[in-house]
Amino acid sequence: MSLMGQTKFESRKYNYSFIYPEGWSRKDQIYDPSVDAKIVDGRGNSFIVSIKSFPTYSSQSAKEQMESLSNQELKEQFDAVSGETEIVKRGTVYVGMKEFYYIHMLAPYVDGYKLYHKMFYYSEGNKVMAIDACSIESYKDETSPAFGIMISTFEFSNLKNK
Repeated sequence: MSLMGQTKFESRKYNYSFIYPEGWSRKDQIYDPSVDAKIVDGRGNSFIVSIKSFPTYSSQSAKEQMESLSNQELKEQFDAVSGETEIVKRGTVYVGMKEFYYIHMLAPYVDGYKLYHKMFYYSEGNKVMAIDACSIESYKDETSPAFGIMISTFEFSNLKNK
């Protein structure tokens, strides 16, 4: 994998970074305060990193919490937000040397199109990091290599503020 001509994103607030490919750009104007990074390709596809703090520390990791839910329970939670969703696959993967829980799902978009979400979750203390690599379903094969670069180069030491 060549990283030539690619750009490194470094969080201004948290201790993580990743490389994003040529043709993708950083979106600086973000309206959701939990979103720390938004990388877009200008065609409706995005790579979003959000970090949410919860008032109390959880003894269960994001992986443990999500692993215990059935596909139907997850679907019902996502349906409440996104409409009629479909869980495609789920499991665990290492990102930045930390164990993340991933869920791939399809969600309704506009004009009958669907969004393919590759979502990754990790928790530490009272913070949950969520990565949503989202593409219009018909672009999934085209965006997968770009998402692969961002996920495989993702590094962080912890979720504490800088």
